[in-house]
Amino acid sequence: MIARNEESFIEGCLESVRDVCHETIVVDTGSTDRTREIARAAGAQVLEAPWTDDFATARNVGVERATGSHVLVLDADERLGPGMGPSLIDAAADPNLLLGCLPLYNASTLDATPDEILDGTKLLNGPVFVPRLFRNLPEMRFERRVHETLTRGFNDLQASGVGQSIAVGAALIHYGDVPTHREDHAKDERNERLLRMSLEDDEADGEIAGYLVVQLIKRGLIDEARRVGEGCFGAFIERNENRPEGHLPDNMVRIGYALGLAQAETGAPEAGLETVRTAQRFTPDGHPNLHYVEGLCSFGAGDLDRAEACFREALACDGRSFAQPVLPFITNELPRIKLAGVALTRGFPEDALAILPPPQGTWRFAIDLVRAEVELARGDAAAAMEILSAFVDFPRLAPDWHVLVHRALTELGQETAGLLEAAAAADSTAWLERRRRIAALEHA
Repeated sequence: MIARNEESFIEGCLESVRDVCHETIVVDTGSTDRTREIARAAGAQVLEAPWTDDFATARNVGVERATGSHVLVLDADERLGPGMGPSLIDAAADPNLLLGCLPLYNASTLDATPDEILDGTKLLNGPVFVPRLFRNLPEMRFERRVHETLTRGFNDLQASGVGQSIAVGAALIHYGDVPTHREDHAKDERNERLLRMSLEDDEADGEIAGYLVVQLIKRGLIDEARRVGEGCFGAFIERNENRPEGHLPDNMVRIGYALGLAQAETGAPEAGLETVRTAQRFTPDGHPNLHYVEGLCSFGAGDLDRAEACFREALACDGRSFAQPVLPFITNELPRIKLAGVALTRGFPEDALAILPPPQGTWRFAIDLVRAEVELARGDAAAAMEILSAFVDFPRLAPDWHVLVHRALTELGQETAGLLEAAAAADSTAWLERRRRIAALEHA
């Protein structure tokens, strides 16, 4: 592992592999706390390497020192799950394994126990398979400043018949994505800086561009996100189409859904459809993120039948695991909300109500807005206002709420006090549903 100021995590990480790995190597990149001392006390070799804004370089320092037949890569804020050692050892004994992908479970709180994370009680989102176990061969070295990868060495070796990528049934537990922890350690700011540097290193690296597009969307910089994605998408496609014989394609899920979403949100759903469908050509097993964004783009382009089919494809992925992270709620609540929107657009409010999830949890506000729309479609503006009034004191209400309140009050013959005009003036990124924004602009 590489580590810096990880005194709160590193002992637990090393303890989780104590009886599994015959050597542990920690590359410290400049800790000012007790990280190095704790690691040495736990029996690890501690190497010191200056930080050069390059995760791959730091990782390779440790890999070069490793003497075993296989290397397991962990971060300090990760753990090997309890009782997973035998599965890991069995996987390493498989002569076909060149690269092992392990399921990574993200904790929702820092105090979550391994059992609570693995049984889903305190799981942030569904598990994702990550490449962490590999044969210790000279070709298997990391590349890229951030979101470092073994892809080139793996592709060269597997194309020559040395081995393959295999799913390994040894769970990893990750505490580093707990939202408060990420904010406290400014991980997003650091990663965005390194992502920009990485894209300067290789302007055709669509995987890195995908990460950057996602980060920019999170910050509400939709126009810039679209420019970044479109700037490298063509070259990334060309690289995949012209890859050497036997090489697997670079992953296009993240750039596909993120750029497609940015295009849809900036009023170009047809361009988004082309992006998503191109990404799907290189994703033979499909992915719910791509299904969902294709649904959004299809809806924006007026193809309600295809939109419904895509949202149902996303729903059908519920409970499945994928090599690329599945966006939270994208196989359940979110496609159900969108399917309700399709039904409302078709004029079937009862169908919309039937597909909606219960109004609770993270998406209660969005779900209740659709419920209010259903009541308006039924002609019961008073019932709609009863639902909407529950949120009157909420901070930073989405402009969607103002539009629906305007509709309800208008039907009740009451004063709207410029609600529609205020909603129409809101930033485009503040809206929950683009269809409501379009309606507001048409009637403002």
